[in-house]
Formats: sequence, structure tokens, C-alpha cells
Amino acid sequence: MSAVLRGTGAAPGSAVGRLVAARVGSPAARPDPAPPTDIPAALDTVARHMDDLAGALRTRGRAAEADIVEFAALIARDRELRDGAARHLAAGLAPIDALAEAVREFADVVAGFDDELLAERAVDVRDIGRQADALLRGEDPAGGRPPGGAPAVLVGEELAAMDLLRGARPAAAVSERGGPTGHLAIVARSLGIPLVLGIPLAALAELAEDLILVDGEAGTVEANAGAGVRTIPAPRRVPGGGAGQAITRDGRRIRVRANVATVTDALAAGEAGSEGVGLLRTELPFLTEEFGWPDEERHVAMLTPVLAAVPPGLVVVRTLDFTGDKRPPFLRDRRITLPGPDALTAQLRGVMRAASDTGVEVALLLPMVDHPRRIKHVRGLLADACASLGLVPPPLGAMVELPQVLDQVDDLAEHADFLSLGTNDLTSRLLGLSRDDPRLTPASAAHPTVLDAIAQTIRAGHAHGRAVSLCGDAAADPAVLPHLVRLGCDAVSVAPTALAGVRAAVRAY
Repeated sequence: MSAVLRGTGAAPGSAVGRLVAARVGSPAARPDPAPPTDIPAALDTVARHMDDLAGALRTRGRAAEADIVEFAALIARDRELRDGAARHLAAGLAPIDALAEAVREFADVVAGFDDELLAERAVDVRDIGRQADALLRGEDPAGGRPPGGAPAVLVGEELAAMDLLRGARPAAAVSERGGPTGHLAIVARSLGIPLVLGIPLAALAELAEDLILVDGEAGTVEANAGAGVRTIPAPRRVPGGGAGQAITRDGRRIRVRANVATVTDALAAGEAGSEGVGLLRTELPFLTEEFGWPDEERHVAMLTPVLAAVPPGLVVVRTLDFTGDKRPPFLRDRRITLPGPDALTAQLRGVMRAASDTGVEVALLLPMVDHPRRIKHVRGLLADACASLGLVPPPLGAMVELPQVLDQVDDLAEHADFLSLGTNDLTSRLLGLSRDDPRLTPASAAHPTVLDAIAQTIRAGHAHGRAVSLCGDAAADPAVLPHLVRLGCDAVSVAPTALAGVRAAVRAY
């Protein structure tokens, strides 16, 4: 009988392969003409590798993943990290020990930030440290690959998003630490890589010689998957499969749309039969901005190719959401992430110009709304921007993701044209769990406290004739979706890979 280890499923799908430890310390696979001999040189090399990886990802249309890697390159170049290493060297530590102490201190500082999403970047700090450590030892930072050409199941105590992006793409991944709402899980879901969290490395070590089956939905790792006849579950991601409207068995239609950020995402949404776009994230291409908020021309240049690739239907464009770990360098030392009127007007004009040029019907969505007056203020800016362009203002909606706005959600529904539930932040804040807490999963939105907030929002929206949608990973979770249908949610927005499964589930209710 094969052994089954149980953890937490964080990215759906199934794959068979052999375990490969991330950054195992094999001899360098790509020798440098001048291998780094000191800490600054090692960090410079890591930063260059990150730059090269980001460039390769961007040329393949994976802008969101490229932004994550480029942010990691900034960490490798961070002056505070380097000064800490120099201080420990001056105190007499050997280079490898001095680097380890500096990384530990810097990661502890980042992990201690009040902003939970920003605190998650401590994982990336430690990952940069491990890469630099491997280079100083003359080892390959990317680790090895399984023998005989077998698919790789990447494992580690604390995998980072970059582990999935550099080198050959693994068939699946297993990380002892991490949460289902962290960067690792987000990238795994984006790439369609099954991911299981919470299984100790010591337990996995006993399976090192076996082919194993990773089920990212059940959250299991099964040994001896290659023994005898084994049927691998069909991929849950079926491009275009089940396209069309999602109508429940009693005749209620629920619009199922995609979340996108890049041209690649938009094309994938079209292939999967999405009814437009439920959430277009505009902040990801700007996470490396050094000198201030993007101007109008930058917004037009970024949005136009994405809008040109979206499937037919309404496209909900969220304004810049620089919060948590999605914070560009020009905001690194600032807590205020809402733009001033001029910066917001530049984006509103950029969105409307790109929509007009591509002929796409758009709606605007404001993130992190803490009071109904925010909607009133932005509606005035939007009206002025559209008047200057000779265009009709589009619908303007509000995200419900801050618990404090629930007390005013009726007033919010009166002034917004639609409401969209952001369950990642709402669930985290309502349950008092950090975004990297393993207990916080998309299924956590089925907690009674969160369901009460969802129900309250839907009631308020419908009382004012407003549509209410949910645009987070929870909408694709089988523990949450039935509640959304029961409570009267009008639309859900999920990753393109989840569209077919969500449509099928809605049709079964």
C-alpha cells in the first residue's frame, strides 16, 4: 500500500514526478567567468540573474511574474542588507556567516511590518540570501534536477515564487511553510503548477527514491505512484471547456469571469470562454517604478495591449492597488498608497483612452474603499476626465474588503454602481489571520463571520439594485461557491484556469 501524506492544497491539479530539493547545493551548472568571492559580488550576481529571468518572463508575456522577480532583484540590491553584511564582516564573521546574519536580521525586520502582505516579502529576502550563499560556496542556486529525465516535484522548507519561475518548470511543488494566499501559491495557480503546503521535509525524505503523485486540490502527496497501473486525474484546467453561460438548475444566471493582469492572462481567459473580465489588475506592471505615480501615457501604453486581447464582454478595471507586498520603490517608505487627485485623474484618463481606442466596454473599480465619500470624490474626477475626452463616464464600483466599511455598506451601495467583494483581505482581517498563515485558505471565506459579511453586502447591493460580485480565489473553492450561489451573488471572477470548473459547478446547483 502506498503512503499518503496530507497537507493543505494551495494550487489545484495533479502531477507525478520525483522529488527535487530546491537549491540543494550541487556544483555550479553554469560557471561564471568570474565567480563571486565576496558578499556584494554575490548579491550583484543574484540581482543580474533576477534581471535576466524577469526579462525572459516579460518577453513570454508573463508580466505579472516578471514584476515579482524584478522586486526580488531590488531586495538583492538593497543597501540595508549590504550594510548589515559589512557590519558583521567588520565584527570578524566569515563571509558566509556574515551574509546569514544580515539576511536573518533584514528578514526579521520585513516580517515585523504591520502590513501583512508586505511582511510576506521576508520569504523573498531569505530566498535571495540562499542564492547568494550558494554562489559563495560555488554551488548552483537553482538546485538539481531528477535523474533520467523524470518530471520534477520541487520541494523545500520554504519555497519562494522564484523557485517556480527559474529554470525548467516543475511538474508540481511541495513546501513545508507558506500560506495559500502567499506569492508562492498565487504564482503556482497562475502557472497551473499543483502545490501542497504543510508537509514536513522529514516525512518527504522517506519518499526520495519513489515516483510520487501530488494532488494540489486534495492536499496530498502519495508515494509509489508509478507502481502498477495508475490513472492520473484529468487536468481540471480545460481551455475552452464548458464555455458559455453558467445557469443554475433552477434557472438563475451567474456570470463567471476571469481575473487578468497581462496579455497572456487575457488570451487565456478568451480560450477558456470567460464572459469578459471581472478584475483587471493595473498595478502589477508598475511595481518597479522608481520616480512616482505612472502618468497618463504610461497607463495607455500598459492597458491598450491587454484590452486588445480580452474576450468579449464587460471588463472591470481596478485602479492602482499599491498595498501590502504590491508596493513599488517610490512608495517603499510611505504608508499612504492612495494617489492624489492628479495621479488618479491620469489613470482615469488613461483607462478611458485605452478603452476608446480598443472599443472595449469598461467599468472602473476602486480598491480599499474605507468610506462612501471616497466613491463620491472619485465619481467627480471620473466625470471631469470623461468630459475632457468627450466620452460617457463608465460605471464606478467599490471593493468591499475592509471590515470598517461594512457598517456603511448600505450608504456605499447607494453611491456605487456595483460592489465587488475582495475576500482575501476581508477574510484575513475578519478572522485576525495574517495573509501567510497556513490556516488562511480560500475556503476560509466559508467561515460564518465571513459569510455574514458577504450576505450583508449582497443584501445592501440588491436593496439598491446593484450587482454584487466576488473577485478572489474563494470563488473557485468548492467549500465557498455553493454559499455564494445560495446568498445571491451575481458574478464571480477567478483565474482563467478555474473558469471551466466554476461554470460546471454553478450549473450543478
